[in-house]
Amino acid sequence: MGRDPKHDYKSRCIYHITICKAPGCPEFSRIIGSLKQPVIERSRIGEIIESQILNFPNLCPSLQPLQYVIMPDHIHFAIFAREYLPRVLGSYIGMMKVKCGQLIRAEFPQLKDIFTSDFHDRYLRPNHSLSTIIEYIRQNPYRLLVRCYNPDYFRRINNIEIGGSLWQAYGNLQLLYNPFKAPVVIHRSDSDSLKANKLRRWKHLAENGGVLVSPFISPEEKSVRCQCEQTNGKIILLSNVPFGEREKPSAHDFELCARGRLLILAPMIPLPSGRDTFLYLNAFAESISIPQ
Repeated sequence: MGRDPKHDYKSRCIYHITICKAPGCPEFSRIIGSLKQPVIERSRIGEIIESQILNFPNLCPSLQPLQYVIMPDHIHFAIFAREYLPRVLGSYIGMMKVKCGQLIRAEFPQLKDIFTSDFHDRYLRPNHSLSTIIEYIRQNPYRLLVRCYNPDYFRRINNIEIGGSLWQAYGNLQLLYNPFKAPVVIHRSDSDSLKANKLRRWKHLAENGGVLVSPFISPEEKSVRCQCEQTNGKIILLSNVPFGEREKPSAHDFELCARGRLLILAPMIPLPSGRDTFLYLNAFAESISIPQ
């Protein structure tokens, strides 16, 4: 069930996994407490899911959970394949999801789906930081409370430094720190098979908690954005024009910002329309999508 055809999903490696809640399933938890001390109050469904995350070593002794969090509508966990696995990692995650479903439906027989049909993975490359992934997982409850307690935090910010340049930001700034980001760039020279592969990867990312990053210029790229929004995906939209003094996003974009699903980044100084600017924005999308 590996996503990267160049990677051996049986190999010794650390993985960051995200699995989302199915639309009809009750929430896995609720986040209470304060910003200084967020508290995860798991539902019975969340408790069962937690037990099965901790059960990975019984599915395969080489699998070691390193960190996890049970959020209301998704779960994150980092897991270490300490030795070469008998099966690909996706097989064991599939077993975990099936067992969760069996145990949960034994108590809640009316439930059909617990999770969405797929999951998202990212494996730790040599230039990636394990501590960054662990901290991202740990900070999930805090980030949710920030959003709940400080709605003004998801408004316009000026002079924020990103990648060595100054930008205006409007929307959910926390999307910048999501480790699952991908630039959306479609070239005229892309073959039909390459486009299909890109679309598959972007759709999978959007459906599983990731963030798509792009100026979304071409009709095909705009179509990708539309499909992402239809699956409740998250977007970082790059603009070449600063916000006006009293300007706000369009009603559609404003609603996405308020729901935490959109971040708009605009330069402090206008960039001229044209190919060079769009190439610059595409390169910027790629640079902020690289995991740290």
